[in-house]
Order: sequence, then structure tokens, then C-alpha cells
Amino acid sequence: MTVAGSETSAAYDAFAPYYDAFTSESDYDAWGRETLAHARLHGLRGERLLDLACGTGLSFMPFLARGFSVTACDFSTAMLAEAARRAPAARVVHADIRALPDLGRFDLVTCFDDALNYLLSEDELEAAFEGMERSLAPGGVAIFDLNSLLAYRTTFAVDSVSEDGDVVFAWRGRSSPDAPPGCEAVAELDVFEPAHAGLWSRARVTHRQRHFERDRVEALLARTGLECVSVHGVLADCSLAEPADEAVHPKVVYTARHTRGGDDE
Repeated sequence: MTVAGSETSAAYDAFAPYYDAFTSESDYDAWGRETLAHARLHGLRGERLLDLACGTGLSFMPFLARGFSVTACDFSTAMLAEAARRAPAARVVHADIRALPDLGRFDLVTCFDDALNYLLSEDELEAAFEGMERSLAPGGVAIFDLNSLLAYRTTFAVDSVSEDGDVVFAWRGRSSPDAPPGCEAVAELDVFEPAHAGLWSRARVTHRQRHFERDRVEALLARTGLECVSVHGVLADCSLAEPADEAVHPKVVYTARHTRGGDDE
């Protein structure tokens, strides 16, 4: 999922044709089902969705299939083109989530696939939260995920190779098994694909992320007028576990609501 920055955008533009293959083992339908049930437990009533950093649209498809009116944004024009091709019924918008334009008011605002971890400062994360708060209708629910410290000590600290048909993905983790809380972590992903005359083409995406500690996330939410109402860990089957444990769960899901009222639209 693409957040911001010309370097990041260019890298994801090159990666867009391969993104779906790289994430082919992800069960987006199960994730959407679990997320929607969770949102309804926390008061979701309407069916207007804003999906931030939507990538190729896989993250919002389960909601579209369940009758939601979907608006989605991303910073990569190539990823957005894939999303528009996949879901003509969705409204897709080129936007930086650190400076989100007024796209309307929504019953549910989501941001998945650790997109917010690509924001490398608390100021940038706070700006994204401000956009979420402005976009929520009264009674609306915001749900987003963040990579836990475990992810940076494992996935971002190892090398791996996978294949999808003729395409080969080579992941190089540059983090450390004892990465500290609040760390920055880097991983490089090379995508190899057969070209002409027995040669191979290569596209490289550099993933540069930051770990955000829970107390800081909750403090930044509060500063933007959002109350954190739950924090869950994500299990392998996409179900949510409470309490979240960053030593056990590689990804953590936050749910937030307004702390103050607002004007509906």
C-alpha cells in the first residue's frame, strides 16, 4: 500500500503489476469479514467506506461485495489504475494521506496492510489521524493496522524467496532480531520476471517503515479528536485477539471513534 513520497510512489508504480501476485496468500475476504463484524460491534451502522492507501483495491473489495459505497485513495497512480480496473463501481482518488482532501463523511474509515508504518515521524502519523477524524461521520468508526515490534524482529530481519508462476520475489530484511521499540526498519524486495532472449527483468521496492508504540499511537489519536476504543492482535486466520501482544502478534489493529461531535453531511 502506497502512502507518500516521490521515491515511494515511483517504486510502487513499478511494483503495481506484481502486487496482487506478491500478496496472493492473503485472505482479503476473511479479513474484510472479520473487520466488518468488529466494526459493527463498535457501533458501525452505515455503509459509506473510505479506504486509505488502498493499493490495487484488494483491501476494499470485501466491503464493496457487501454493499458498501466505496471511496478509496492511494499515492501511486499505477496502483490506483489497478484498483479502478478491478472495481469500476468504486470512487478512486489520488491523494496523500498526510494531507487528505475533503472527500466527504464516511461511516467507516480503514487503512490496512501496515500502510501507516511507512510514515516515519509522529507528525506524519498525526496528520493521517487528522484526516481520518475529518472524514468520519458522527458515530463513524476508524480501523487501521500497524506492524508490531515482532514483525520488525522477524519478517524485516530475514531473507526469503518466493515464486508465483514465472515471477520470483526476493526479500532481503535489513532489520535486527533485537530491534528496539520505535525503530526504523528497511527491507528490499526484488521482483524478477523472464524477459526476452533468456534474460530477466528486475524491479526493486524498498520498504522503509517505523514501529509506533501503542502509548504514542493512542496519544496521537487523542490529540486529533479520536478515542482508541480497542486494540487487538491479528491471528493467522484473520481473527482478532485481545489483548494485543507485540511479542506474539505480528500485526496490531486499532479501532477509534470521535471524542467530540461533528456535523453530518
